[in-house]
Amino acid sequence: MTANPAPEEPAPEEPAPEEPAPEEPAPEEPAPEELATAEPAAEEPAPEEGAAAGAEASAARERDISSATFGYLGAIVLGPVIPAAVYVFRSRRSAFLRYHAAAAVNLSLTAALYALCCLILGGLLTLDSVTVAVGVALPVAVAIWASMLRYLIRGLCAASRGEEYEVPDWICAHIVS
Repeated sequence: MTANPAPEEPAPEEPAPEEPAPEEPAPEEPAPEELATAEPAAEEPAPEEGAAAGAEASAARERDISSATFGYLGAIVLGPVIPAAVYVFRSRRSAFLRYHAAAAVNLSLTAALYALCCLILGGLLTLDSVTVAVGVALPVAVAIWASMLRYLIRGLCAASRGEEYEVPDWICAHIVS
């Protein structure tokens, strides 16, 4: 007897994997060539406006440089009068001008204070002897004047180049900021 083979049952079919839903296409980014030829955005100034604004800024910077150098030259010639006027009337224009005007005022006021100290020293030494007073106070006054002139000229050169120059704290009192 032969056994009839049992009919083969079909194997349970595995469910077919679900295909992912087609993704929406991402918006295409413009090619670099398209970006170069695209019109400027509304918030960006046109090249003509940008050039005009740059020219105005450059002219304003030149005026600030001129005012700062004028303040240093005035400090060399007239002491704190000219730099104080530059500081009072023009310091709100820019931080650069305010910095240099304050430095010139501080240097010239410090020089005036040192000169006052030399006068007091000379007056006290005159009570003893005029020659001693002249021999001591005059060289001290000339040394102070030369060192202040040195720092004023350095500040003048830095201002004319459009740079900042910091005077050492040991030589200059920070009266105006």
